Amino acid sequence: MSARCPSAPDDLLLRDLVCGLSTPRRAPTVSVGVLGSPDHTPQPPAHCLRVCLGADPQAVASRGCQFLATAARHEIDRTQLQDGRCPQGFAVTARPTRLGGAGAVFVSVEGEIADGTAQKQGHAADESNLLGHVDTAARLVQRVGEILEENSGFADEVLQNYEQLNLIFDLTQQIAQVTDARAIEKLLLQRVARLLGSAAVTLASADGGCRVFGGADGRGDGVAPDLPLTDLRPVESLIDEIRRTRQVRVHEAGGRQIIAGPLVRLDEKVDVVFADRAPGHGAFSSGDMMLVESMLAFGGQIITNTELHERLRRMSLEVTHAMVAAIDKKDHYTSGHSQRGGFLTRLTAQELGVPLAEQQTMEWAGLLHDIGKIGIPEEILCKPGKLTHEEFEVIKQHPRMGYEILKPIASLGVVLDGVLYHHEYPDGSGYPEGLKGDQIPLVARIVHVVDTFDALTSTRAYRQAFHVERALEIIRDEKGVRIDAEVADAFFRAFERYRREEPGDFAARFPAFIQSEKAHAKP
Repeated sequence: MSARCPSAPDDLLLRDLVCGLSTPRRAPTVSVGVLGSPDHTPQPPAHCLRVCLGADPQAVASRGCQFLATAARHEIDRTQLQDGRCPQGFAVTARPTRLGGAGAVFVSVEGEIADGTAQKQGHAADESNLLGHVDTAARLVQRVGEILEENSGFADEVLQNYEQLNLIFDLTQQIAQVTDARAIEKLLLQRVARLLGSAAVTLASADGGCRVFGGADGRGDGVAPDLPLTDLRPVESLIDEIRRTRQVRVHEAGGRQIIAGPLVRLDEKVDVVFADRAPGHGAFSSGDMMLVESMLAFGGQIITNTELHERLRRMSLEVTHAMVAAIDKKDHYTSGHSQRGGFLTRLTAQELGVPLAEQQTMEWAGLLHDIGKIGIPEEILCKPGKLTHEEFEVIKQHPRMGYEILKPIASLGVVLDGVLYHHEYPDGSGYPEGLKGDQIPLVARIVHVVDTFDALTSTRAYRQAFHVERALEIIRDEKGVRIDAEVADAFFRAFERYRREEPGDFAARFPAFIQSEKAHAKP
């Protein structure tokens, strides 16, 4: 029998109950007790505590009579009594009862106590009255047991809800740091599996795919649960029903219980999420159904918003690349210049420790820095010889033109800085405003270094491309004058590491560099 802390609320209630059922005297003539409950501290009758147990309810097994010790084991052995009396001469009777969902024994003792010892009775107790009292009290104890069981159920439900809220809060915090819809989907479904106590959950996507996510037992994604739901043929009708009704359902399949619910995504596409429990692990409750419904509704909204954001971002990027392609087609000598500029700008920003979201914005600045050249006449932009002073003044207008083109897009603040100021120099000799040093925004300083490098390594109408090493040498010579020194050093480190660690990608992105290196290689 497990002993509970005597101060536990339900044990205190049980103690008050047995005291209330006993006769309210200093030396009661009738006392009652409850023994044998696996979840409660033993409550022997007051007679037994005073005369035999030394006021210690835990001493039933060591100091109690055989009848009392047997009752503590949830058994009633009346052969241990003589004419219905215990060895001390008290009239004793007992009835089985239930307490908190488990079996127990209700014991009633009657007799006078004098000076802490039993006072022998001159006649036997009225057994019919005693049994009637015991039956009434046993029913009362059983009702209290039912109340305790309900209370325990409520407490478990509150605890479960509290745990669920903690996991949902934790999920919300993690999702706030994630911008990828698939990553959010993974976090969401892992949490659903944990909250349901399932080994894994399965997602049947609207496009016919099937993905499994590890849950409560810590197994990783791609590991099927005990009942793999990768073969969805047995539950096709259930999938159709959930997609039609968008309601959570509990279903039997393969001898196991399955709970399934809808995950509504972008464009009203409905995926169906399944979790299963093996026999003996408890049935899914209405609380589980409400949990699945709320979690999938909450997660579906976040995933939908994320997918919409991703779609808009892709659309914006595609429009940006289309604009860049228009620039490169206009100036065929610098074809690919903007694409390379965007990539190298992000690479350098990463080396400088720029936050991830800002790296993306700076990449856009590198892509769009020359968009103002759309407004430059082609006879000047593509002139094969050296530009006149007047022609160069026209070329110098392209940063301002690009700024004016993009200015209506309020969210492009950092991009606008890169477009407008990417020809400013640390010594103040640049254009359009002659900014110096740290007056020049970081994004513009990065784009300027990248722009200079790509211009030096590109063939122009009036000269051949410089070898990569020669271009890097020219930039080193200009550090602190026409080139920002800190940004230049970061560019050197990032470029060399990229060229060394990703030679395949480097060759694909910069084939002209590879050809230039081969052309300048010594025989």
